[in-house]
Amino acid sequence: MADRMKSHVIERVKVIRDWENKNNFKEAKDLPLFKLYKNYYLPESIVKTSNTVLSFGVGGNVGFEKELAFDNKEIKIQMYDPTPRSISLIRAIIRSSSYKKVGERNDSPENEQAIKQLTFHPIAYAQTVGEQAFYYDPTTEEDDRVERALQSFSLVKRENHYKHVLVKTKNLRAIMAELDLDSLDIVKADIEGLWYEFANEILDNKIDCKCVALELELNFEEEQKVEPALAKAQIICDKFRDNNYDVVINRRRDKLMLEMLFIRNDAYES
Repeated sequence: MADRMKSHVIERVKVIRDWENKNNFKEAKDLPLFKLYKNYYLPESIVKTSNTVLSFGVGGNVGFEKELAFDNKEIKIQMYDPTPRSISLIRAIIRSSSYKKVGERNDSPENEQAIKQLTFHPIAYAQTVGEQAFYYDPTTEEDDRVERALQSFSLVKRENHYKHVLVKTKNLRAIMAELDLDSLDIVKADIEGLWYEFANEILDNKIDCKCVALELELNFEEEQKVEPALAKAQIICDKFRDNNYDVVINRRRDKLMLEMLFIRNDAYES
């Protein structure tokens, strides 16, 4: 579904378009090796040959993760999200997401197989291991029960996001150690404002990873200015390029965000 651009973000979205064009990024839909998995494009050859996926911030739909499982019956997908609504509904979310991709019934053998390949963890990504406040905006909720809140929570406290629940947090290195992994195939992260820290953990620690699908929210700076956020995005894109990654736009969005793909150049060959 196409974005509906809100009037108050039009000028800032123009700044984002100018930044994308300045960098001459390619868009995944125009590349022949890429296949659409729900909302993210990935090189099909990487999906077919991968064993491990880590997905952070799954929210209320795991269609991306399910469609990877449909395409590769051997792939194992670890999903992380401590949002109360996701935790309370995760079984239904997993069962119902993208089942029509393989049939009209969510109890089809293909859907049952995909479900077995998914494991859910009620944990947030953070730079440190421990417990942290997970903030949300209570003024947008009609119901006081936090497990019914439809919005995205964040470890970043903002003006209207002042109420919180406590959640367990882990960084990427701790999670890899728990899973006994020394490398990663595919990583997806939609983690509400922590994309800069997440990308830098991969790059600064030289974590061996074939493909990173990353949502870069650009509305977390003061007064939601996109220029300082784009400066950080430039740093991340340049660092991935310097580390032998191809940088691709997943989809151009008419929102204060970027969807970016970072694919290690030698991963195409495998």
